[in-house]
Amino acid sequence: MPDSSPTDGGRTAQYDPDRGVYVADHRETGDRELSVTVVHAVLDATGKEPTEVNLNDAIRPDALNRIFGPKHDGTLRDDGTVAFEFAGCHVAVDADGEVRVDPDP
Repeated sequence: MPDSSPTDGGRTAQYDPDRGVYVADHRETGDRELSVTVVHAVLDATGKEPTEVNLNDAIRPDALNRIFGPKHDGTLRDDGTVAFEFAGCHVAVDADGEVRVDPDP
């Protein structure tokens, strides 16, 4: 998977033919916020331009950025999934940083 300065044409997500979805690893996207990783993964999966999508139509970006943040005691959250529809895609984000985008749900 690419980091924040990928050498593969700027793609965040790669198509996984075994699962039939595009997959990005948020942990490997540098210091981007999770919401930015999600938007880039959807753009990769759909070929849309950034001006054609609005994450606010699906989920609050600040809430998405915080959902898998550390607990009050500082321990990391290591389980859970949030799923939503965005830009015609089914998006699932796991606590481990995996972002899956199904452009044809």
